[in-house]
Amino acid sequence: MVNNDQKVQAKVFLYELNNTRHEYGFSAKEEWTLDLATNTQKKDLENKYYPILSLTVAPENIMTMLDLLEEKLGYAVNNIKDTLGSKKISKESTNLLAYCVARLKY
Repeated sequence: MVNNDQKVQAKVFLYELNNTRHEYGFSAKEEWTLDLATNTQKKDLENKYYPILSLTVAPENIMTMLDLLEEKLGYAVNNIKDTLGSKKISKESTNLLAYCVARLKY
């Protein structure tokens, strides 16, 4: 059974994605890219893209969180699930990042 805290986290994350999309005037063609990253990878992506949203997820909750987000974010979540099949999930907390590749920081 899905924990209520995870449901709330997923709802807040989707809410923030939507607000950021409107605040920064994303066009219909600009899509969010989702990625799982370590803290080091997160810093590298934060230096490259803006805006970027982050959600820290415990390793045992990653698949559940992706399932909760899949309905609204479909394709982007499916890409992560496909790559997770071949990767080993780290024991550390992982960051779920959302960014737009068309929006470079500089």
